[in-house]
This record gives sequence, structure tokens and C-alpha cells, in this order.
Amino acid sequence: MITFIKTLRYETNPKETDVFEYLTLLGLQKIDPASTANSFLTLDADVIFYSPLKRVATTIRLPKHKKITAVKKDALKEIVFDLEKLCSKQEYQKYKSKIVRRRFKEAFIQDALPVKRAFIFREIKDILRLCLIYQEATVAIVSHSFRLKIMEAFIKTKGKIISNPALIHTYIFDDQKTYEFGEGFTIDTKDLQFLR
Repeated sequence: MITFIKTLRYETNPKETDVFEYLTLLGLQKIDPASTANSFLTLDADVIFYSPLKRVATTIRLPKHKKITAVKKDALKEIVFDLEKLCSKQEYQKYKSKIVRRRFKEAFIQDALPVKRAFIFREIKDILRLCLIYQEATVAIVSHSFRLKIMEAFIKTKGKIISNPALIHTYIFDDQKTYEFGEGFTIDTKDLQFLR
């Protein structure tokens, strides 16, 4: 089994700061805030792959009762996006996360994100192929909202989203959170057989 988990809570609405500017810097990974959850992800898995960004890396707690392989992977960082290119400050103030999700999908489909779609899918395939090495183990992947949604779409469409990026609309909805903090989805390694 492979469990995909979204980072724990972190600051998305800082006081006494221009929130739009803060979120733009966050999306571009020019700032790297730690988690504000005051808790840890205790993962009961044999192998853990996780994002090196602080809001993930500082929340991983490894159980002491068993030997675990835990590896930071740059390919699990959030997908870089420039909020200022996705929407105006006024649009963000009016529609909040809805406009961000809508415009992120549009940029993904048009291949207009700062990182090309082909590179995103190459990273996803690399991570999933690593998981296939550990067929007899339980694996946890801890990452970020958009990254996990694209991974989920890639797995559940058996890679068809590569040639039909509009399938992202079936996995990211304008008016719905991607995942709650600390939640995600689970698959069986058999679901990755199409990668062979």
C-alpha cells in the first residue's frame, strides 16, 4: 500500500502582512515557512518519501520501534506557481482559493506554469517507480496539495492525463479543497502496474 498525505497546517493568512504578496512568494518557493500545526505526522510505514520544504520536513516523526527508510525528495516539493500571473490581487481578495485552483488548472492545461508539464510528469514517474521497488513494504509519501492532486490524477487515469491535461478538472475543483491538512489518499501498488 502507498499512502499519500498532504502537509500539516502552515501559515496561509499571516497577520500584518500583505497576504497576496506572501502567497506569491510561497508559491514561487522564495519563502519556506515551517508548519504551525504544533504536531507531527507519525507514519506507520516502512518507507517514507517526503518533501524537503519545512512545512513537511519538520513534521515527520519516525517511530522508534522499527527501522524505517525515510528520504527527502525534491520531486515532492509543491509545484511552483506564480500567484501574480494566475490572478490579480483584487480577484484573489474576492474569490480566494477558488480563483487560485481555477487558474492553476488553466495554467497546467496550457503548460504555462513556471515548470513544464513534461518535467512534472517525469518527477511523478520517478517517485512512483521508486515506490514499485518496495512492493512488499508499506510506503508513505508526504507532499503538497497540487503535487498530490496531479499524482492522483496521473495514477487514476493510468497516465492518460499526460496527453489529455484537461482531465485535471476531474481531480481539482474550483470550490473544493484539494485535501485537508494531514489527509490524502491510498492506493495499492497494483495500481501502478501501467508504469512497467
